[in-house]
Amino acid sequence: MTDSKTRRGPRSREAILQAASDLCGELGYAAVTMEAIAVRARVGKPTLYRWWPSKGAVFLDVVRDKIVEPAIELPDTGDIARDLRAWIRGFAGLFTDPHARQLLVGLLGAAQTDAELAAMLREKVQRPLQAGNRRRIAAAQAAGELPAMDPVLLEELLIGPPWYRLLVSGEPVTVEYADALVDAVLGRPPADGRLAGG
Repeated sequence: MTDSKTRRGPRSREAILQAASDLCGELGYAAVTMEAIAVRARVGKPTLYRWWPSKGAVFLDVVRDKIVEPAIELPDTGDIARDLRAWIRGFAGLFTDPHARQLLVGLLGAAQTDAELAAMLREKVQRPLQAGNRRRIAAAQAAGELPAMDPVLLEELLIGPPWYRLLVSGEPVTVEYADALVDAVLGRPPADGRLAGG
């Protein structure tokens, strides 16, 4: 009995995360309920609540598994300028994908009024990503490839503007914008003196 449940666990988890992702695309984050996720995934609500305490916690794992890990980790090819462009272009790709936008905006919006979800978001996503980014940026600084400043500040200078466009201004986050942003932060602004994509 225990072995059977153990084997079903990963499949059930994937079915639940896929169901939540699909429902968000169809209905919007706010309209999705734990009951709807359970029905779509063909699992009982007790199973759902055994693994996740809330809808926000389910979507946190959706974002972490399907968005964060494959798309927004700072790469390391040995060329920091190319890596930073690829990194910010990854955000541009996410922010122009309607489904990913809906997931991210819904989750971040919910975290503003759910202290437990906000804490999980920092613990499971923001802090692990920031730790890796700090190491990559610090190594590039030590090699003289990046300005000598607080690595956290440098990271925030790069990722803050795309998030502002996503959550506040509504301006597009394009590949051209991503490249121009990296050039500006590295001290190589575009020839016309302004960020592209505005």
